[in-house]
Amino acid sequence: MKARLAHPSTRALGLVLVLGTFVAPTYAIEDVKALLEILMEKGIITQDEYNSKIKKAQESEEVRQFTEAQDIRRANQFIEKKTDEERQFKTNFYGQVSAGYYAASNMKNSTIDASGMSDQPKANNRVGVRVSRELDADTTAMATVESNLSTRTGAVGKDAGASGTGASPIFDREANFRLISKSYGTLIVGRGPNLQTDLSGAFDARQNWNFGGLKAIGRYAGFHSASGINRADKMIRYISPVMEGFNFDGAVSFGGVPGDDEYGNNIYLGGRYKKGGFELGYNHIEAKLSTNKTNNRVDFFAAKYTYQALTVNLGYAITRNPLDASATLSASTPGGRADVDTLFSGAVVRFTPKLSANLGWYQVRDKTSGNGKNDVTMVATGLTWSPYKDWDFFVDYAASTRKANATSAFSIYDAWRPDTNNKDSLAAGTKGQAGMSVGALFKF
Repeated sequence: MKARLAHPSTRALGLVLVLGTFVAPTYAIEDVKALLEILMEKGIITQDEYNSKIKKAQESEEVRQFTEAQDIRRANQFIEKKTDEERQFKTNFYGQVSAGYYAASNMKNSTIDASGMSDQPKANNRVGVRVSRELDADTTAMATVESNLSTRTGAVGKDAGASGTGASPIFDREANFRLISKSYGTLIVGRGPNLQTDLSGAFDARQNWNFGGLKAIGRYAGFHSASGINRADKMIRYISPVMEGFNFDGAVSFGGVPGDDEYGNNIYLGGRYKKGGFELGYNHIEAKLSTNKTNNRVDFFAAKYTYQALTVNLGYAITRNPLDASATLSASTPGGRADVDTLFSGAVVRFTPKLSANLGWYQVRDKTSGNGKNDVTMVATGLTWSPYKDWDFFVDYAASTRKANATSAFSIYDAWRPDTNNKDSLAAGTKGQAGMSVGALFKF
């Protein structure tokens, strides 16, 4: 049976229906126009029908473009709203708490052994609040307040290491404002640490800030103290972005007391370099801690190298007091002795991701006293187990060697006070000390 040809009017209707689909906004106006011209040439549609269809197609295209623009505008508004919400103020509460027990020789009055609950045996307890807001994709503004904290007495602030009584700052560790830019670096204004704190912690193999570590040595040798050496008031600090592994770090702190605006004006200049497993650090300090004169000049050099599970380090610190020849070494304040050299080295071995061992060796040479009578040599070692991300359990041993005629007091422990009524550290003495510490540290 032969197929019947469709009537011409039927074919025209079919073409118009096809044309209707082509007028849909998914097709370009040029394609519709070309098809209409073909239909008009074949006499299927008239010039008036052509003009009408073209007008309708153009109107449909304009509606489509307008709708698409509206959709894009709404999408952009949604993205901007979400971005602005993400840039709202963010508050972060953080801190760490450590406690433990230790026993050591010659800790009281230079001859009496002592033991008891150790306050902050590994690192300084602290609690802080950071409030930040992203100003744009490159810059974030942040305010930080941070306080020392005692697990022994519950005291906070500067008094946390003692009895908790007396007029002392609550936010003794940090109270500052900073602008953080990915492109231009970080600017910090207010009370806070300078580069010395960062370097002393990063390049000490012991990673135990308060027992048998670099902090105790730095206090004695004059390159560690919250009073202007590694922390300062009225400070402006700038940390540059990392370029080719290097970044610059500099700060100035403005002191000032009635009658002496220059009192306590300190300068800190240094930087860090890191490439692969190798890292270097340097800091120079010009500190005017008592008068309008530099009475602590420090040059701190350190390096470390990490290869697989082993990290080794080496450092050297030079402390000078060019003006106050009567200053003496001290375990609690940076007396700024005129001529002190400190050498330290060590290593960390990670047996597993959760278990590591450390070893540190430290030597302080007091070159001004007769026959180096106030020299100190200290060896310390320890094990650290971190079963969870925020928990450290540790055991440490430290021993210091002194000369028989030593006159300046030193302590292997940052501070030890047997009761809550005594602000004075009873841990320092002129004899050699040895002791063991166990404890735990929780970070939050």
